[in-house]
Amino acid sequence: MWSKIRLTIYGGTSLAGLIWPFYFILQFIQLVRNGNIHGSVIEIGTAFFDDAWITPTSGFISADTVILLISIFIFYVAEGKRLKLKLWGIYFPLTFLISLAFSFGIFMFMRELKISKQD
Repeated sequence: MWSKIRLTIYGGTSLAGLIWPFYFILQFIQLVRNGNIHGSVIEIGTAFFDDAWITPTSGFISADTVILLISIFIFYVAEGKRLKLKLWGIYFPLTFLISLAFSFGIFMFMRELKISKQD
């Protein structure tokens, strides 16, 4: 029973990690389209990442996320190898292509599936 609850939670958080961050990316894209942010592709990309550090609040969240990211990557390796998860390395690029919230949620979902099959 608890395994199904955890699977539901992990599945829900990975889905939220897919949708919610892209809401903000779409807002950024809209700013670029409206001309509020302009320049070359490189300048626009730089502006996107610079904005993550522009205020003390956003800097706090960004710094916290970077440290969390390091711990999660270590967890991916350790748990992926320990449980012999297939394709455990795929979660690294998913983190940067989609979002950390998505990749961690789906990793935990797959981890829970593997653990529940072992029981």
